[in-house]
Amino acid sequence: MGRKQGPSADRKLQAVLSLLRKEEPAAKIARRYGVSDASLYRWRDEFLAGGKAALNGKKKTGPDQETRMLQKEIEERDRVIGEMTIANRILKKIQDGLL
Repeated sequence: MGRKQGPSADRKLQAVLSLLRKEEPAAKIARRYGVSDASLYRWRDEFLAGGKAALNGKKKTGPDQETRMLQKEIEERDRVIGEMTIANRILKKIQDGLL
């Protein structure tokens, strides 16, 4: 059996905002969203930490940016490997006296 899927990010956001607005007691909000009080408070802490980082000017690299960055690294490595392969072939031909 697979692991139970947790609440979506939107659902977590709704729960955290309800908690921050103090619309209801935390226990009641947690019960409504089917999670423990501890999970609700952890979501709140993660939400606030993310907001603090954003206000400090720290940018997270998104999946698209990270993918592009890794793709560029791969392309550069492929280029270097290609150059080294050509150099090795030339050196082997020189060693074998073919050039």
